[in-house]
Amino acid sequence: MTSSPVKTSDGRSERWRAHKEARRQEFVDAALTAVRAKGAAVRLDDVCAVAKVSKSVIYRHFRDKDDLFAAVLEQIAAEVFLPRIASQLDPDLDDWAMLRAAIGAYVALVSEEPQLYRFVFAYSGVGERGDFVGSMESAIAQALGSMMAERLGAAGLRPGAGEPMAYAMVGMVQLATHRWVDHPTVGADELVELLSDVAWQGLAGALPRP
Repeated sequence: MTSSPVKTSDGRSERWRAHKEARRQEFVDAALTAVRAKGAAVRLDDVCAVAKVSKSVIYRHFRDKDDLFAAVLEQIAAEVFLPRIASQLDPDLDDWAMLRAAIGAYVALVSEEPQLYRFVFAYSGVGERGDFVGSMESAIAQALGSMMAERLGAAGLRPGAGEPMAYAMVGMVQLATHRWVDHPTVGADELVELLSDVAWQGLAGALPRP
């Protein structure tokens, strides 16, 4: 006799939870649109203008601006940066082709999404990650390092060298691209070639170019 009210309550709770999640996602998407237009200079007013709501409405779903921007960072990582780079770490490619493809994907992404890139660095410290940029770089370096360790081991070389080599490459590419996005002294294609050549020089002794 008492089961129906409980089921009704559970159903309403689930619908309300789904509604809140959908509404929250709307604001993250609106913030992402504002970030693409304003970059690191984005304000909560810009997000409100895109979402066509007041700040008080957004504050029903996020504690503050940093809470919203942390959610935006997570979406940028999950849907933009990491998939783009990870898609180029193809074990079927030879080492040179994979290295150049990964660097090319990173430079192309920064070139195509400079405002997202600037936002990421400006708000890297918000949210639970603590250091968003560092976490993202580590994720890429770990994936690359694991693949390199397998190849080194298969070649009878030290697999433990894969991780520091991967971090060195990721750090070099990130720093050079970070400078380039605001001070481009060469074109994007030339930058990719330069970084690929420099990175390869550091790998050539362990992973000979085909």
